[in-house]
Amino acid sequence: MKAAIVYASMSGNTEEVAELIAKACSEMQVEPTMIFADDVTTYQLVPYDIVYFGSYTWGDGQLPDEMRDCLKVVLKESPHAIPQAAVFGTGDKMFVKYCRAVDEMAYHLAKFGVPLAGELLKIEQSPRNRPHAVKEWTRRTLLQLQQEGAEQHGTTTKNQTA
Repeated sequence: MKAAIVYASMSGNTEEVAELIAKACSEMQVEPTMIFADDVTTYQLVPYDIVYFGSYTWGDGQLPDEMRDCLKVVLKESPHAIPQAAVFGTGDKMFVKYCRAVDEMAYHLAKFGVPLAGELLKIEQSPRNRPHAVKEWTRRTLLQLQQEGAEQHGTTTKNQTA
């Protein structure tokens, strides 16, 4: 399996989360590729089984332009659907619209029929105090993806659990 981790980061916090996701993927024998949101092209995400989208929240709760443009490319301009996505982001709870960019990314992905793996991951500022939470979230999203893939191929049994 292959995972793309597409992210926008200003202060480095979201990039740190992306790096933790990449490390967790590798530990689960999933090949990760980290991609800056600005660098995503129309066909670039085709070979991936899951795409992690991550962003900081800008200003008064806005999705940053680089992630907005990235989503436009992959959702409106690419002829290939994203098979599965997961969404994460960083923010500061002192703001009323804490991690609103995460909710907006999930909204746009769902609007275009992209299935979302797991819950939305929102990290208060830096992941340095909670790396285990990022690792566990990544593990759950990958297990869900693997389980759904096995169910599609009819290889699960009644007693299998994640």
